[in-house]
Amino acid sequence: MRNFPRLFLAVASLLSLGQGYEYQCEPGTDPTVCSLWNVQYVQNGTQLSVKMSSNVKEVRLNMEQYYYERHLGITVYDSFLHVTILHNPASVHVGHNRIKELHMPTDLQTGEFIKSSISKVHTNSSLSYAVTYLDLQGNSIYDISSLSALVNLQTLNLENNYISEINGTIFTSMRNLSMLYLGYNRFQKLDFKVFPKSLSNLWLCRNRLNVLDLVNVSLPSLTVLDVESNNLKTIDVVAVFAALPGLQFLPIAQNKFYESEAKRIIAELNRHNVSHYFGNADPYCDPSEYEVSKICFPGSGLIGRSVWKALMLLVILVILVAIFAGSVRWIWFQMRY
Repeated sequence: MRNFPRLFLAVASLLSLGQGYEYQCEPGTDPTVCSLWNVQYVQNGTQLSVKMSSNVKEVRLNMEQYYYERHLGITVYDSFLHVTILHNPASVHVGHNRIKELHMPTDLQTGEFIKSSISKVHTNSSLSYAVTYLDLQGNSIYDISSLSALVNLQTLNLENNYISEINGTIFTSMRNLSMLYLGYNRFQKLDFKVFPKSLSNLWLCRNRLNVLDLVNVSLPSLTVLDVESNNLKTIDVVAVFAALPGLQFLPIAQNKFYESEAKRIIAELNRHNVSHYFGNADPYCDPSEYEVSKICFPGSGLIGRSVWKALMLLVILVILVAIFAGSVRWIWFQMRY
């Protein structure tokens, strides 16, 4: 029964699309917020309209999972949808939809376009964009060069996309960018010189970084650098503190350090009062992992166990070969008599 009103609105929209259905905001929410369910929109969808008050500042375009699977939903977020249909909201939240292209509105201040299918973000370098907060996590983005036009950004979330490299000029004009989330992407290496000096938090967890090159880098405002779950085998702690003098948190779990190297790095971090994990430490490690200072690492523990397993298998194989050879020899002697 909880979803009955939404189901009713969705069915009503399907029955009325031919005549130009007018969507209505979900009742009972804040008068400045308009929540719409199961909206169907294709580019320049002139039959679609939304009834909302002039007080609305934020629009939330929601999609029920059962509905998402059977219908297209919103396939593009363009100027017609933003201006003509949604009446220029300052804040937009769209989640679990099928948007493939995002045409960035110039007057949007806060945008969340998460867990969709966005592969292209369209901007115009000759225009001015107001957006300060942009969340694009969980999409299909490879190229982020078009984001360089969003010079007023303070927070940018690009987690869980397909990004493998960053053009050196993307962040040049983003002088207010403070929070940058790049986790769950495909970076094998990064040039830290491309990041703006205003950056305070940089999240790089679950990438493929095999080196942390901070030589001749200067990010004086950076307090958080998350490099958990990468392929790092060492960290030059001296270079880290030279490049990041304000560093307070450097999460390093689940990298490929040898145990002695993990202990060395953690000892240096402790000596500089820099935490190497957030919140609570790992309560326990898997059998294939080893633990240092209450956090888990793969690597030497797994290697040691693999060697012992190989030796045991070799011993068993030698015993089986010896038994087989002995059996053959006994049968041969029996057949002689």
